[in-house]
Amino acid sequence: MGKFGILLAMCLTFTAGFQQRLAEARAQYFADLQGDRAAAGKARVSFAALAKDFPGNSVVDAYSGSLELLDAARTWAIWDKRRLANEGLEKMDQAVNRAPGDLEARFIRAASTWHLPFFYKRREQAASDFAFIAPRAEAAVAKGSLPPELAAAALDYYGQVLIDRSDSHGAKQAFEAAVRIDGSSPGGRDAMKRLRTE
Repeated sequence: MGKFGILLAMCLTFTAGFQQRLAEARAQYFADLQGDRAAAGKARVSFAALAKDFPGNSVVDAYSGSLELLDAARTWAIWDKRRLANEGLEKMDQAVNRAPGDLEARFIRAASTWHLPFFYKRREQAASDFAFIAPRAEAAVAKGSLPPELAAAALDYYGQVLIDRSDSHGAKQAFEAAVRIDGSSPGGRDAMKRLRTE
């Protein structure tokens, strides 16, 4: 094996290691969202380690920013709420600005800000992120660059955006795509419910 082959093998091993660690941290993050408090601490530790080992990675930074936003929502200390929220939002914005085509970073920002109170003025930005992801979701899943459950959730959210805009036909297409991509995921199941109520 020549120098190029050795270098390529090292790069592939490095990438596989990152992907495995990201998958574990992602699972901890979503377990935290589902109420597993033990996973909350693990997610923070995992993403802090990833941020240290892979500085400037947009996906890692988006998750880290989202975790700060979650901390802001959970703290009782008013003085920390605003600081944590602003730091989390800034971190997610920087992640997306650094890699605007990264669908996972965009999804994390959009999903994290979709339900924020109106005074944050983030609803349109989240809708824009979902609109960016929606036409690219199926191809990204096929290519392996976006987990199916995140693509399904993005399409489910996009369908809700379209309902708000009175585009029931477009919403139906988005919900159907969510179910097609991953009907057993939370986003796919929600999309299926919405299709049944139409």
